[in-house]
Amino acid sequence: MILILLVIATLVFSGAMIFGRNGLVRSLTVIVSFLVIVGGLIGLVGNDNYHWGMHQVTTTRIQDLTPVRSKQAALLIKPLGHGSERVVTYRVNGTTKSSRTPSDTVTTTKLTRGRNAQVQLATTRWQYDSALMKRLFALGTGATEVVNRQFIFTIPTTWQTVTLK
Repeated sequence: MILILLVIATLVFSGAMIFGRNGLVRSLTVIVSFLVIVGGLIGLVGNDNYHWGMHQVTTTRIQDLTPVRSKQAALLIKPLGHGSERVVTYRVNGTTKSSRTPSDTVTTTKLTRGRNAQVQLATTRWQYDSALMKRLFALGTGATEVVNRQFIFTIPTTWQTVTLK
């Protein structure tokens, strides 16, 4: 919606500058439309760079795990790059297909030992503060930016992990 306001304000500003007669009405139209243009541009840059009108929301989901192959190969770990990054292959209880952790800069993985085999996925996203902010800045996209995604794998001591080359 802010883009529509910018287009309309630009057309009004141009029309007043080109076709308007000198006087108070023309001056007020030029000033108001110019302020709308500048305010809209500042708002777009602030929302894009500093997330104006947004706050962070964290959702946590816990799922039980089953071994990927066997208890000797319950989780498969593939190191990436210099070794600090890794992709973990796991399988959620009740499914036949295995899943992988994403290999991007906002994802962290952690392995711990415990009683129950489970994965805790905590995802932090930017969310708009109000419906007005969403209408102004969403720009037609429903997806919000992921700030952080954390996978915490808890596996029993009887399970083993396999590192793939």
